[in-house]
Amino acid sequence: MKLIPLRELVQTTSGGTPSRGNKAFYGGDIPWLKSGELPDGEIHSAEETITPLGLENSSAKLLPAGTLLIAMYGATVGKLGILTFQAATNQAVCAITPSEQLDRDYTFYWLLGIRNRLIETSFGGAQPNISQTVIRNLEIPWVPVPEQRRIAARLKAQLVEVDSARQAVQAGLRDADTLRQRLLHHAFDALADAPSVPLRDAADIVAGITLGRKTKETELINVPYMRVANVKDGELDTSDMKTVLATKREIEKLTLRDGDLLLTEGGDPDKLGRGACWRNQLPLCIHQNHIFRVRLPSDIYDPDFVSFQVGSPYGKAYFFAHAKKTTGIATINQGVLGAFPLLSPPLAEQRRIAAALKAQLAEADTLRTALQNQQRDLEALPQRILAQAFDGSMALLS
Repeated sequence: MKLIPLRELVQTTSGGTPSRGNKAFYGGDIPWLKSGELPDGEIHSAEETITPLGLENSSAKLLPAGTLLIAMYGATVGKLGILTFQAATNQAVCAITPSEQLDRDYTFYWLLGIRNRLIETSFGGAQPNISQTVIRNLEIPWVPVPEQRRIAARLKAQLVEVDSARQAVQAGLRDADTLRQRLLHHAFDALADAPSVPLRDAADIVAGITLGRKTKETELINVPYMRVANVKDGELDTSDMKTVLATKREIEKLTLRDGDLLLTEGGDPDKLGRGACWRNQLPLCIHQNHIFRVRLPSDIYDPDFVSFQVGSPYGKAYFFAHAKKTTGIATINQGVLGAFPLLSPPLAEQRRIAAALKAQLAEADTLRTALQNQQRDLEALPQRILAQAFDGSMALLS
């Protein structure tokens, strides 16, 4: 391979934007592309069209099918596309027309391979930018056209295989996302005939401390507290804790104990019933008023069983049916929570179900982690393939 400046092998041009103030320039039969529409592959449609009059009265140019495009400005800098139809573009897109000495697909894959380095060197002002000059001065590894076509064909086949594998992993992740709810549904659907009692009759339910409240007490203690952001669906996150000044009486009343169930009062509709058991993650902690603490008698109820039940489709269906709903938000109050029909099989059965769910959900988490690792590896694989194909040319930006 020898390095040849791209300007010796291609012609480049950029587009333009007809005046937005003239309606006669838009809505015609000429597809008009913006840089955000470049998909790193073939382009099959355009979001907007312009008229011949708009084309004539702007810097936009009609480009033939097969033209290679690259985005030059902003968040999409370096994105690529290949036209499958005649179209014009705005000024943020550079059109590249290779000569007979350069294969278009070879050029496409080479530009795709150097994009990250190109972006790193293109930051100017508030956003990354490249110009036609920058593009034309790039040195491309040149080999005879038949070899270029062979390399491009091989890369296309390899990247198709990677994409197929990536889609399979994404499908697996989507399935893993629903596995928790499917396992919980199966567990509690089998308890349809179990006796139930209102949660208020089985547990002590307490709302937490109100931030910004006024108190006449002068002796206040700085104590960590659980916020809504710390309460996830099925887990508690104590990695980012805040503190609040509280009185001794408030701390005595609200200090969390092992096995306490913490539930948020609402948020997104799909997060109703969000909560988990406190397991002494901190030696001292209380909770804020947008979280309910549910404390159950340990000789009658297994806290993990109750936590799983509240977060199951059975629990979520109840909360959604009784929640106060506004646009995009659903909330429950202490009365609704207290009326929750708590399925109450014998304690031994509760413990058996909770233990089985813990094991199944741990396996599900392991599977999800493995799929996420595969996804990360597959995301990085195309750049490695492209780098190897061009024999280290990733470092040849000038």
